Amino acid sequence: MRNNNTNQQRTEFYEQSFVKNEAASRRFIRLPEVLKRVGLSRARMYGLINAGRFPKQVRIGLRSIAFIESEIEAWMDRVIADSRNESH
Repeated sequence: MRNNNTNQQRTEFYEQSFVKNEAASRRFIRLPEVLKRVGLSRARMYGLINAGRFPKQVRIGLRSIAFIESEIEAWMDRVIADSRNESH
């Protein structure tokens, strides 16, 4: 049950962060930059996206996707906060 509650809290945090950051930086960043910033493999990142635990990409062209920088930063902030809370 704890896992479902934790996932729900994360989902709510992401949704709140996206709304809060909507007026902030609207810069698109491409996949290589996202992977470099977060330190995940491509497969792991897409697994998290499919699980609803990482910000989804947006289509910026017929064959191009990008991520919203502020959403990636909010995700990183949450991972840091979760990590520090679990260690205490």
